[in-house]
Amino acid sequence: MSGIDIFLSYSREDRAAVRHIAESFEAEGLDVWWDAALKSGQTFDEVIEQRLKEAKAVVVLWSPRSVTSRWVRAEATLADRKNKLVPAIIEPCDRPIAFELTHTADLSEWTGETSDLVWRGFVKDVQALVQKGGAEEAPPATAKAPPRAFRPHAAAAERPAAPVRAGRGDDDVIFTSRARHAQEAQGPEVEPAPEPSTSEADEHEELHCLRITDGIDSQELFVVRSAGLKIGRTAPADAVIAHPSVSREHCIVGLANDELLVTDLNSTNGTYIDDQRIGRAAVLPVGSVLRVGQVSLSHQLLSGNEAEHGPSSNNRRGGMRPARLAAAP
Repeated sequence: MSGIDIFLSYSREDRAAVRHIAESFEAEGLDVWWDAALKSGQTFDEVIEQRLKEAKAVVVLWSPRSVTSRWVRAEATLADRKNKLVPAIIEPCDRPIAFELTHTADLSEWTGETSDLVWRGFVKDVQALVQKGGAEEAPPATAKAPPRAFRPHAAAAERPAAPVRAGRGDDDVIFTSRARHAQEAQGPEVEPAPEPSTSEADEHEELHCLRITDGIDSQELFVVRSAGLKIGRTAPADAVIAHPSVSREHCIVGLANDELLVTDLNSTNGTYIDDQRIGRAAVLPVGSVLRVGQVSLSHQLLSGNEAEHGPSSNNRRGGMRPARLAAAP
């Protein structure tokens, strides 16, 4: 079975308590991953994101410290979206309002005894989610075809002839002789409808876009695709914002589980989401404002047609470039 059973999300200041919880889960036969398992040289954010996707259950441990962590909130949001969130309170605190209605185990008075009824109930909830995730990963059973009697003459007749290549270049189509005979029996060939081009498909696709909104006339727009978008003052950044308050390599905006994750690249003037400076990485909700230095960009969802043909201006102002559509390759 691929993946891990449990991903633990917590505040680093609670590491001692989290270690005991991780060991208690392992004693129940569950495979647990937490960032103490990170090896030297591994890219922190990439490993965490991969393990978060692989896990069958995400256990978020709420405490007065973790509720203020944008990183823990982001992990909880992604887990909830994937229906694999199992939260617990390890110290009395006010949970983020978005998770107040989520059933949460109260381990704030748990002494560490694995026979404790509250702990047993929490383990049961986690095991149920892990088993559900394992069942979804299992490949569907396929019925075996009954063995066919070997008939030398029939086998020779059924063996397809060597493929014949028709046409040229990328439009080559390969037919076997059997396929040609079947087509002749069915009548004249009917050409299939052409596949829509990438641009046509993108017209109605919802795209995550960042639009400059801080009074600069250009209304410059950047589209964030699966490859991510690096924002900086100069090339080779994907989104070049030539403003003196923007660092040469300022931040990276990634797309994961249909959400934008922003990671600051040790910028001089900081990266902010709704006027809150981010430390490591944070989710950028739709409608929120990302500020790099003194330049603000609004997170919008637009169709491909709106992104391509939306209102823009070619005026320069504040050192900005003329408007363009900048999409990561």
